[in-house]
Amino acid sequence: MNKLQLTSITELDLSESVELCRSLGEPSYRGKQILSWMYKKGATDFNQMSDIPLPFREKLEEAHNVFQTKIHTINTSQDGTEKFLIHLPDNNLIECVLLRDGKRRTACVSTQVGCAMGCSFCASGVLGLTRNLKTGEIIEQVLHIKNHLPANEHITNIVFMGIGEPLANYDKVVKSLRIMNADWGLAIGARNITISTVGLIEGIRRLAKEGLKVNLAISLHASNDNTRNKLVPSNSKTGIKNILGAAQEYFNATHRDISFEYTMIDGINDSKQDAKLLAQILKGVQCNVNILPVNPIKEGNFAPPVQKTVETFCTVLKNHGIVATVRQRRGINVNAACGQLRLQIQKHCHGEKILHTPPSLFLPANYK
Repeated sequence: MNKLQLTSITELDLSESVELCRSLGEPSYRGKQILSWMYKKGATDFNQMSDIPLPFREKLEEAHNVFQTKIHTINTSQDGTEKFLIHLPDNNLIECVLLRDGKRRTACVSTQVGCAMGCSFCASGVLGLTRNLKTGEIIEQVLHIKNHLPANEHITNIVFMGIGEPLANYDKVVKSLRIMNADWGLAIGARNITISTVGLIEGIRRLAKEGLKVNLAISLHASNDNTRNKLVPSNSKTGIKNILGAAQEYFNATHRDISFEYTMIDGINDSKQDAKLLAQILKGVQCNVNILPVNPIKEGNFAPPVQKTVETFCTVLKNHGIVATVRQRRGINVNAACGQLRLQIQKHCHGEKILHTPPSLFLPANYK
């Protein structure tokens, strides 16, 4: 059978794995046994599952595989950040990142091949959206990182902040979330999982009703619709007021503080007035603001504010009772920002003209 037609075990939750085993004439407990080999013991091949009968393993291999993706490249930064370029069965490429910060080991995963949001400072959408990732393709990013770690390290956090808009691939993302959170899966607590979105309102409202109580981060980047429409084109269909309303609904349902991401760009959204207006619209919202000074850009028109401007912006927010943190840049020398490495490879292979470079990957100083 063609590899593209094989079903990966990473697509299955526990009930589906149990049903698969029953359909092949095996007892139900084999379903959890298979997943335990994959999630707890690091198996990437059926032959590694030594206590599963050989005839059953042979049946599984006829129509299934354990992994459908493979590692194309790993780039390592001086700060310990590692960027993985992942090869998909249809020859597309995606990225995931391992972030090291003290005892934390965070897996930053992608949810789409490309992105349709078109944010003006991000590499993820420069080549447009190709397709959504399948559940297994999301899960396998974490497993690749997990299996790569030395024995004395383990994944503590997962952030959906890679290539793509997670809430635009809602069903697959939520299924992968449940697998990551489940005791039989990766067993990562909801408090240690973060979903980042540009503010897809219906997706936020649906997520609030899932009972998962994961952290929500909203890429705001502006304090008014006029500026945000230029930076985040999808805002023209939503508007900041409606996004904040959905964020409040999420907090009411989960009691999780909302994080607002704010990429500061010189002369565009970095004034005292911007800070005052941001504090005004966030008044009464249980939240924190992560400030991300944009990375210097050679080809484009974006530049970071000077340090004094960043400090003044944060001071204004704090004086208005808003918790604000300047994020630490990570993995600068390995193209760790969303889409950079994939874009570099695509540019090399296909000769696309790239107009700008996105900011480097940031990590909040107080992320959970």
